[in-house]
Amino acid sequence: MRPLIATFLRRASIVFAYTRKSGAVITAVAAAFFLAACQSTPVDDETAPSPATGPADEVTAASFEVWALDQADTVEDGGGLLYIWNGDELGSDAPSDATAEVIDLGAAAEAAGCELAQRPHMVLPNNSTPPTHMIISNVASGDTHFMDIETREITGCVNTAEGFDGAGGSHAAHASVASPDDSFVIVADMNHGDDSGFLHKIQTDFSSDSYELTETLVLEDYAAELDSDFVRPICHEFTSDGRFAYVTLAQGGLVIVDTGTADGSTPMEVVQVHPADTMPGAGCGAFPVSDDLMLTNGESGASGGDDFLFFHDTSGVNDGAFPEPFTLELPGEDTHGTAFCTDEDEREYALSFMRVSNDINVIDIEAREVVATESMATEFSPNPAPDLAYLRDGKVFVSLRGAEPLTAITSLVDGDRTPGVAILTVSDDCRAFTWTESDLLVMEDNPNTVDIDSSGVSAADPHGLAVIER
Repeated sequence: MRPLIATFLRRASIVFAYTRKSGAVITAVAAAFFLAACQSTPVDDETAPSPATGPADEVTAASFEVWALDQADTVEDGGGLLYIWNGDELGSDAPSDATAEVIDLGAAAEAAGCELAQRPHMVLPNNSTPPTHMIISNVASGDTHFMDIETREITGCVNTAEGFDGAGGSHAAHASVASPDDSFVIVADMNHGDDSGFLHKIQTDFSSDSYELTETLVLEDYAAELDSDFVRPICHEFTSDGRFAYVTLAQGGLVIVDTGTADGSTPMEVVQVHPADTMPGAGCGAFPVSDDLMLTNGESGASGGDDFLFFHDTSGVNDGAFPEPFTLELPGEDTHGTAFCTDEDEREYALSFMRVSNDINVIDIEAREVVATESMATEFSPNPAPDLAYLRDGKVFVSLRGAEPLTAITSLVDGDRTPGVAILTVSDDCRAFTWTESDLLVMEDNPNTVDIDSSGVSAADPHGLAVIER
C-alpha cells in the first residue's frame, strides 16, 4: 500500500482533508442524506444571533481551526449557524471552555447580497495552501456559498436549482467540492423523492471571487445501467489530477465521471457505471487515500441493516481501467464519517463512524479487515449519533447530531442527544479512543427549540465539519 501523500492533505469530500496521526492533516468524511423539513419554532429576527460574536480582525491567529455547521433554521425558512474554534485553544484539559466564533449564515448571506439559503449541510475548503475559502452547500435551497476564511464574509453565491441553461436541478445541493487545481467546483444535486439528480459545475477563480455556473450533467439516463429506479448523487471526490470524479449514489452503485473542463467547453461525461447490486447501501462518501486507492462507503441509514466499505483501485484510471471494488462488510449500523490514522509502525487505518449504532470501526487498510470496534456512547452522551470526522495530531473531531435530525436520520428523535463537536483522543495503535464531557464543544446557540416528550430542547442539528490549517 502506498503511503498517504501530500497532494491529498487538503482534499475534502464530503467532508475531507486528510491527517496522519503523527503529523499533518489527513481525514475524510462524507454522507448520504435525505432532505427533511424543519419543524422548529421560529423566533423574531431580532432575537437571532448577530452575524458574528466579534469582528474577524479581532480573532487571535491560530495554527488551525475547527469549522462546524448547525443546519437548523435561525429565521423562518433559512439561515443556520457557523461555529469556528481556534484550534490552539482546544489543547487544554477542558476544550469545552474554549469560546467559538459564531456566525449567523442568514445575516452573512444578506450582507453579501445573496438570497437567504436553507440547511447549510457541508463546509469544505478549497485546495490552496493554506486554504483561502470555505465552500458551503445548502441542501434545502440549492445554494452554494463561498466564504473568505480570513474575513469570514460570503464573497460569492451560486444557485443550481434550475441547472445550467435550464437543464434541470433541484434545491438539494448536498455537497459542493473543489477540484484539486481549484478551477471548478462540482455540486452533487441529489433531487427529491423518486426523481434522478444532477451534477453541476461552477467555474471558480478564488483570487478574484468569480464564480459562474457553466454546466449541468443530467443523470437519469444511467438508471437502467445501474439497475436502479433513479440516480441521486450524494457525494464525490476527485482523482489526484482532477480528471475523474467518483460519485456515490443514494440507491447504491457508483458513477465515475470524466470532469471535462472548467468552462464546460469539454463537458462532463460518465465513463463507468458500477451497478447497485455490486455496491449496495446508500453511497455516503468518497475518500482518496493515495494515487492508487479511493474508498467509498455504503450505509444502511436510519432503519439499520448492512453497511460496507468499498476499496477502488485507481491506478489505471488514465488508461481506462475502472475495476469493480473490493467489498468489506462493517459491523454496526449506518457507516458515515471516516477519518484516517497512522500508527507508530506507519500502518494505516480507516476509522468508520457508525451514526445509528454509535460505534467506531477500525479498518486495517492494507489487510482490508476490521481489527477493532469501539462504542462512542457514554453516560454523559448516551446516543451521540456521530456524523462527520477529521483526525489531526492524535485527536478526532466528530460532529454530533441534534435531538431532532433534519437530514438522513430524521425518524430517530432523541432529546438526550448532545449537539456539538466531540474531541476524541486516539491511542498510538489507532485502535482505542477516549473522551470526557470536557471534550464536548456544545453547539446550542440556535434561537429555536423543538418539542420532544413535552419538553423544549435546542433545535440545533450539527452536520458539516472541517479542520483547516492556517
